[in-house]
Amino acid sequence: MARVVSNRIASVGQHLTLSSFLGSFTEIWEKQGLERDLRRPVPIGVCVSGGPDSMALAYLLNQISAVPGKHNIAVQPFAFIVNHNARKESTGEANYVQSQLCRLGVESRILEIQWPNTNDPGSTTDFEMTARRARYRLIADAAIQKNINHLFLGHHQDDQVETILMRLVRNAGTSFLGWQGMSEHSKIPCCDDIRGANEAENYEKFADWLRPGEIRPDEEGINPQPLNQGKSVTPSLPGGLRIHRPLLPFKKSAILDFCKTNRVTYVQDKTNYDPTLTLRNAVRYMRSHYVLPKALQAPSILELRKSSQRSAASLARRGDRVLRGLRVLNIDLRSGRVTVLLSSAFVSLCEADPEAGAYALARLTSVVSPQSKDDEPTLVPRHNLKQFLDKNRSRMREQMTIRQVLLEKADSKPDASKSSVSSSFELRGEVNFGRNLSEERETVWTLSRPPMRLAEVAIASRSFSPCVGPGEVENKGTDSAAWKDLPEEHSQTGLWSEWMLWDHRYWIRVRTEDAKALSQIRVRPYSESDVQRVYERLPKTGSELQSILAEAAPGKLRYTIPVLTEEGQVLVFPTLNVTVDWEDSMDVKSKLTDRPILEWEVCYKVINHPFIREQREMIEWRNAQVKRRTRAGSSFREARKQVRMSTANEPHRIDSEG
Repeated sequence: MARVVSNRIASVGQHLTLSSFLGSFTEIWEKQGLERDLRRPVPIGVCVSGGPDSMALAYLLNQISAVPGKHNIAVQPFAFIVNHNARKESTGEANYVQSQLCRLGVESRILEIQWPNTNDPGSTTDFEMTARRARYRLIADAAIQKNINHLFLGHHQDDQVETILMRLVRNAGTSFLGWQGMSEHSKIPCCDDIRGANEAENYEKFADWLRPGEIRPDEEGINPQPLNQGKSVTPSLPGGLRIHRPLLPFKKSAILDFCKTNRVTYVQDKTNYDPTLTLRNAVRYMRSHYVLPKALQAPSILELRKSSQRSAASLARRGDRVLRGLRVLNIDLRSGRVTVLLSSAFVSLCEADPEAGAYALARLTSVVSPQSKDDEPTLVPRHNLKQFLDKNRSRMREQMTIRQVLLEKADSKPDASKSSVSSSFELRGEVNFGRNLSEERETVWTLSRPPMRLAEVAIASRSFSPCVGPGEVENKGTDSAAWKDLPEEHSQTGLWSEWMLWDHRYWIRVRTEDAKALSQIRVRPYSESDVQRVYERLPKTGSELQSILAEAAPGKLRYTIPVLTEEGQVLVFPTLNVTVDWEDSMDVKSKLTDRPILEWEVCYKVINHPFIREQREMIEWRNAQVKRRTRAGSSFREARKQVRMSTANEPHRIDSEG
């Protein structure tokens, strides 16, 4: 490489003006279907470091509403400034940035990263990744508090080129999936366990989620029973925070010119230019001081990105086509267990297009996987797909584990008729390659969470944190005026905990009398050591619990479902809506006033894949009780009998497995 004084890379970016930015911004708004409120501006967040990119972005976003035209977009930006506390100057710089944003008319808030056990966080080996995670989590919390759903970042074209080059340096074998670089739109990373970051903060009743818009009979007169067995597990709704990068079409030089022309002040972090600190700095230094081979220059890298995006879009289309070759027979939300029927079309497509098959298998296993969203693969390893197809050909029962999901193949078909199965595939337009599906051999697979290892059990044993955020009330009595403004279902005494993402599958929260009671409640997996003690405390209804466990979580699967405990004793199976230890009280009213858990709520993670949405009304949804008891204090057996009768013809029934 020849050393050069100036950057000789060909210009491929646009000139940045308010008009050109509005074009990029409007395209984002329309493609993403973002809301428009003609009555008041839509609140949006802008992440500001104080550099020229984010300061220009804040300036531009603040000017959009004043631009005349037909775009009809009115926004109110709110800036989040993260003080990394990594340099002695960082606090002063954050305050200066806030003052400059105020001058521009943009309201802002400074968020502080706290570094435990170090006086020099910048010297730690994983500083860059740790700071990134902390930064996103602080911003997510702050945005959710302000009811902001859309966050705008100042990444530009040079950042994009650097990102792809870094991935090539780190792993020369990276596929087109990594060469896509940064997306114009994405979910917020590093925030899987923050409620409202990757899903809607609120949720619907299960019946409303299953059949949205359907008018249901008025249930007035059905008394809620005190043990909270009237709720079912509901999948979380899609939503949460979305990240947008409207400056990706523009080069860094165009942004600097814009700041100069419009007198937008900014600060420069000198550490961003030290090539010894981070890989990104080293790549930036290399691009600015050397002439790179043509294949590594910006035009070639950006063309590589475009072709990679086309390949990724093709992969998704082909993978979705493969998934239309399976039928989801049932989903048991009580344990996160899914049963599917694979047609010959599914197998043939996987064999003809292994890449699409690996994509389809990754999407299918993600429905029950305990992996973080950030860790979920786009493709399962090719050897896993081959092993799966080999086992699928077997006439015997088979099992295997893929990415923390246990797959078990039955040795025979379910009772459903071949003709009905065939028609279900035909209705969904599946290609059967000229063969009659009724004459082909289909296979049934069940997917579930595999037994937990000791390290996983330790991670899944957790305590709750009290929720004292906007709109929440801590430890208030029934006569408190503050409770009068809360929704009816939350107007009881006591203290709600924060939502907890348990095992990356279930969102759980509980309500207790006060903070002291909450501190004694823990959630952990059900264990073999619990069995004897649980059944000793259920002398009358132990057989009912045994029956429900056999239906919802057979075998060792039951040791992967959550239980709420106090001092090690199981109190509640929240996903089953089963309580322990209260049935034998002679004085029910007196006993209930002493119970440590007043209420709990459970949501499953988001299930929003196209192949699930297309089959939603055909799937047998197995769930906890969906009808409340008609009178408080009725027996467990009577309540379960009512549910069986009321849900006999419903998809979300509690009947035994076929």
